[in-house]
Amino acid sequence: MLHLSDIRKWERCERCFWLSTRKPKAFTPFVNVNENIYELVKQYFDLTDAFEGEANDDADKALNALETKNALLNARFSYCDLRIKVPLLLKKKDGFAMIMIYRLSFPKEKEAQAIADMLYVLQKCGVPIVKVSALHLNGSYTRMGSLNVKELFVESDCLYNSKNKAHKTIAELVKDCYRDLDPILDELHGIVQKDEIPPKRKAACTRGGKCLFYEDCFQEKVDDDSLLHLMQSAHKLSMLSEGKETMQEVDIERLEGTRQQYAQVMAARLHGCYVDKPQLRLWLRTHIQYPISYLDFEWETFVFPPYDKMKPFDVLAFQYSLHIEQQDGTLTHTGFIGEKDCREEFILSLLANIPKNGTILVFNMEGAEKLRLIQLANQFPQYEESLRQIWERMVDLSLPFASGTIYDLRQRGGYSLKTLVSIFSDYHYADLDISIGMDAVEKWRRYSMSEDAGERAEIYHQLEEYCAMDTYAEYIVYHALRNIVT
Repeated sequence: MLHLSDIRKWERCERCFWLSTRKPKAFTPFVNVNENIYELVKQYFDLTDAFEGEANDDADKALNALETKNALLNARFSYCDLRIKVPLLLKKKDGFAMIMIYRLSFPKEKEAQAIADMLYVLQKCGVPIVKVSALHLNGSYTRMGSLNVKELFVESDCLYNSKNKAHKTIAELVKDCYRDLDPILDELHGIVQKDEIPPKRKAACTRGGKCLFYEDCFQEKVDDDSLLHLMQSAHKLSMLSEGKETMQEVDIERLEGTRQQYAQVMAARLHGCYVDKPQLRLWLRTHIQYPISYLDFEWETFVFPPYDKMKPFDVLAFQYSLHIEQQDGTLTHTGFIGEKDCREEFILSLLANIPKNGTILVFNMEGAEKLRLIQLANQFPQYEESLRQIWERMVDLSLPFASGTIYDLRQRGGYSLKTLVSIFSDYHYADLDISIGMDAVEKWRRYSMSEDAGERAEIYHQLEEYCAMDTYAEYIVYHALRNIVT
């Protein structure tokens, strides 16, 4: 049995689809889907007697329901071994309205292809569709009290472009995407029968996030100075196909000319590390004042706002770690781990513990810790001025790496805190019980729900150790930068 997701995989890469039929991999969501969207949809449309499809339903089940029900949720239909799941069908005078349901505020125009393919299957099944619309989250909705589903959702005849603007209706977009699926299905069936499809490196392997099967395709050892690590390059795969393998062999004429690329090429020529010492020295002298606060947050993202003053996809910061370094070298640590709606408790703890002056060093702060504080200030305006004084003193420790002021070949095209701390010290996150942020979120969910005191104590210690490692890693990286220019 094939699904529309199989067509998407095939469009990305033939081998990706082929591998998915042999070793399927589960996708781990990065957000907490904290409500059943279909229960909310039933409230939105006042559906009391809808057909509700289930996994592994017989194909005739939904077709039969068309005769007796005015609404069908998650109805399964199939044509030529292609199975689709239609989110919502509402009976109209001359046929059915198909309503696509999205856990997004701005479903993108690229969704039109999946809609067109669904319509193709429904047409083959003899299901007349007279209208298509999208039901999506209202990004400006703020929860106050219980969820108001009439305000939580927006029904639209449009999808949205990359700037979240609606320029074309779904009907117009679908018309441009409509295609005959029969030859595609024939090709997919043929691919499934193949014994092997050799891997081929191409832009699709990493575009929009690394393919789930990337490691299955490319297991060879890649050297630190490999051309594969060249950042922001549209031509590295072409150069690789021509036999160029290292940064030293890069075709200068085909570089985009970014500071990061310059730093990478220079690091390769220097056989290790490139540093613009005057620029790094200036950055350190200009931005760093004692006491230095090393700060890091952990947070959970909820699709549906769980508490008052929160919007769809708002974030709840449940933990912080704070290392404080005095000018005499004294280093102290404190932190916070909360439960459920701990936002105000988080704020009060942070305000009580963070120094009132000096630099606050944060790694990749703009889309993370600084944004978290701005959101908290909007939700709790009584603390806005105090929180503002914190984010206005923040300095982004990642900037010397992001700007190409320094590059070590061992960074291998990145500059995550986990990578840098292993370059500049003997510490490794792999030695911890929690080694990545999503694991910390999963542990926090267990911690919040557990009634076992022993388990809670163990998880608390693991969370504390992980977040403290982040701020200690910031301390290590900062002092490594300082040592480089002294």
